[in-house]
Amino acid sequence: MKRGSGNGPASGVHAGIRVGADWAITCHSYPDRTPILSLNVGTFSFMVSAADQAVTADHMEFAWALVEAANDYLNELERLDGEARERAAHPTPVVQISGAA
Repeated sequence: MKRGSGNGPASGVHAGIRVGADWAITCHSYPDRTPILSLNVGTFSFMVSAADQAVTADHMEFAWALVEAANDYLNELERLDGEARERAAHPTPVVQISGAA
């Protein structure tokens, strides 16, 4: 886990979402201000932006940590998907034992 330095404006909000098929992720870029990362899942919207519209070392570190965590999340999903596909392609045979008469 990575954490910011604790210097500068405080962060807030805690939210959890279960992602289905109805999602969108967009980075809104502007010529004269910091970008906004927008996540839309169903009727839930969540935005990430730099505090005080300032690019700081803390926010850059946060953005890199976000990339790393998203990559870890993707790797874990790919691992689980690969295991499920392997099980589906090579199901465990069922051995039937008949009783002695």
